[in-house]
Amino acid sequence: MAGAFRIFAKLGFADGGSGHISLRDPVQSDTFWINPYGVHFGLLQVSDMVHVDENGVRIGGADKLINTAGFIIHREIHKMRPDINAACHMHSPYGRAWSTFGLPIDMLNQDSCMFFKDLAVYKNFGGVVFAKDEGVRIAQALGPIKKNLILKNHGILTAGGTVAEAAAFFIALERACQTQILVESSLVLGRLEKCYIGDEEAEYTKKGTGSAEVMYMQFVPEYDMILKETGGDFLN
Repeated sequence: MAGAFRIFAKLGFADGGSGHISLRDPVQSDTFWINPYGVHFGLLQVSDMVHVDENGVRIGGADKLINTAGFIIHREIHKMRPDINAACHMHSPYGRAWSTFGLPIDMLNQDSCMFFKDLAVYKNFGGVVFAKDEGVRIAQALGPIKKNLILKNHGILTAGGTVAEAAAFFIALERACQTQILVESSLVLGRLEKCYIGDEEAEYTKKGTGSAEVMYMQFVPEYDMILKETGGDFLN
């Protein structure tokens, strides 16, 4: 979890006090760990993480404040989706930009196919998420099986059975949003048109590139690199 934050910082996803990763506690499954509020992703360590119950009460970990909006979103996701152990939500540049349109991404290339039938769009925008109902609606938009979500006028959220899966999905979705923006920008002059991947091919590609196992392995090289670059100081 701390390693994922370091990777996100390196990739430019840090944005002041915004952004959070949650991880369901493996023993007390109705509780989860979340990053403290106001600590830069590039400084976070294991010892900084906060263990909270379903009411947002600290029950372990660092004695630090947490992001209220982040807690509300992640609590509802963990409550509604027992298969989801980790979730990532950042205000990353391209995810935030593409979210303005309130649209999914197109199946434009192999990497886009990671999200075939695994990406939802939350069409509402209720401001900063301080109300429980807004958190519930976001979790409901994710649905019973999808792991990735574009929140209109807000940003992107990804989830998985492990932090590695959720983080790899986040990196991939941010890059897919970047690709989508680049492609749309290329269409302005009207001389080009998009070539879409068909549903059958996209479904086949999703199975080979967007499974939990593959996403985990997508994360491993990033983790190994940040471990080498930092000397593993985030493990403290």
